[in-house]
Formats: sequence, structure tokens, C-alpha cells
Amino acid sequence: MKIRYNYVKKEAVKYCELNSTLKEAYMLLKETGYRCIPVLSDEGRKFEGLIYKVHVLEYYFEQEGKDDDSIDPLVTEKESFVNENDSFIKIFMTIRRLPFLGVLNENGEFSGIMTHANIMDVLEDSFGMKTGGYLLTVATKEHKGAIKELVSTVKDVNIEGMLTLDNGDYLRRIVVNLSHELSKKKLQKIISKLEEKDFRVTFVDDVTQKETASAK
Repeated sequence: MKIRYNYVKKEAVKYCELNSTLKEAYMLLKETGYRCIPVLSDEGRKFEGLIYKVHVLEYYFEQEGKDDDSIDPLVTEKESFVNENDSFIKIFMTIRRLPFLGVLNENGEFSGIMTHANIMDVLEDSFGMKTGGYLLTVATKEHKGAIKELVSTVKDVNIEGMLTLDNGDYLRRIVVNLSHELSKKKLQKIISKLEEKDFRVTFVDDVTQKETASAK
């Protein structure tokens, strides 16, 4: 999945210019309520890094900073950006310790930011939270071909998404997203077939109804 469809566009992003003063940066951070905002230069085209409110305050009170001081020394995370064509996995692995990442277009210009909320939107979509569906949490002993066997067992049903948890452990959980087009009777038959193959369906989540029911 490319990220170009899943980030906050520049027009909706609050940022400050690299030539901003300490007071200007502080006032903008205070106005937005954010703990951190991007810093840009070249009339908003070049991503320079991030500035944190806590660093501004520390500079004011611990280093006796002045209102007219440059924010340049306080700009951090200058490499905290990705490109529009980067994969979701790269984003997922890069954003962990940061509030957001800058996003650059194919010309290397700032296009917006990728936030943790954007990441959650993508994950929710993979779970069927937007389109609805039945999420089956299936437990199985870790063994070669477990996923292949599971898919084969429900081969007559459309699988809209799948996520594996506890990879490498003795017991693995597999979350399978099945279409809401299934009748309750058909769903129960699928559960029975899985359990005949020694898969244990521990939960069935009805995304549309926002209900979660234990299968046991």
C-alpha cells in the first residue's frame, strides 16, 4: 500500500518557517495545542525537521532564551520524513517514536504529514471497520502450512483481510475478515469446519454491529 492516499495534506498542516523567532514558534505551538510541529523553509517547500514545545520552553527558562532568538538550534529530527511512494511497512517501522513524519512528493517538496491516526485508519480499514464484516480470531498451534490450511478450509468464502499475531510463539492467533454477505448459518458452518481442523475460533467480532462475542 502506498501512503500517498493516507496522510494529512500540507494545506491542513500547521507549521513554522525556519527563519521564525523563538516567540513566533512558541505562540504557534501554543495556538495549535500540539507538542510538536514541522519546520519548513523555501516558502514552505523544504522540510527542515520538527520543533517541540518542550524544547522551546527549556530554551526560554534554562538557557535564558530571548524572544527574537532563532529557532534553528532547536530544530530536531531533520531526517524524519518519507516519500509519497514509500510503502506502508516503511512508514509503520519509522514512525514509532515520533508524533508524525513529514511526507515529501516526487520532487522532494513537503506535501504533508503522516500521523499515528493515519496509521490507525489504514489498520482499521484492513480490519473491515469501514466496510463491515465478521472478524474471526482463530487460535492454532504454530506449524508449517497453518495459514495455507486455514485458507483452504474456508476456500468457498471471500476472505477480505487477514492479520497474524504472536508470530514465532507456540500458539498463533490469526484474525480473518469475512464479508457480511455471509448468513449467520453459513458463518457457523465455517466455524465448525475450522474447529474440525483443530483451529479454535476464540472470538467473532461483528464490525457493523460493534459487538464482540466469545465463540466458546
